[in-house]
Amino acid sequence: MTKSKKPLERPVAATTQHHSVLVDTGYPRFLNALVNLELDEQEAILDTIDKIQKMTWDDVYKTSSKTPSQKRGINYEPIDQRTASGKRIATIRASGKIRIRVCRDEQYMRCISIHVDHDSAYKEKGNEDL
Repeated sequence: MTKSKKPLERPVAATTQHHSVLVDTGYPRFLNALVNLELDEQEAILDTIDKIQKMTWDDVYKTSSKTPSQKRGINYEPIDQRTASGKRIATIRASGKIRIRVCRDEQYMRCISIHVDHDSAYKEKGNEDL
């Protein structure tokens, strides 16, 4: 009598692509900038965060654009910066002039900094200790 061989069971990697995004706004630099903004700018950022919390990571990635004519929604845009732990930094659009630097940490979108001058978000050095 021979034993039947069971196929090896491999663990399935958990993915958070289709789970709601959790937004972390607790980074001190982000909070300091938020409280120093005009009320309408604060509202734009809080509206954006509310919108993101209703999205999945798949939805967030679909807002990324390659050309100016494709821009839509929060326009998630990975940039050439990394956190101290090596996570890729991206920017999102909160309004026509405001961008927020963020990084993905599993299911979380961690907010790093607010940039009222749109271009200044791209001039940062990265390496934040999150």
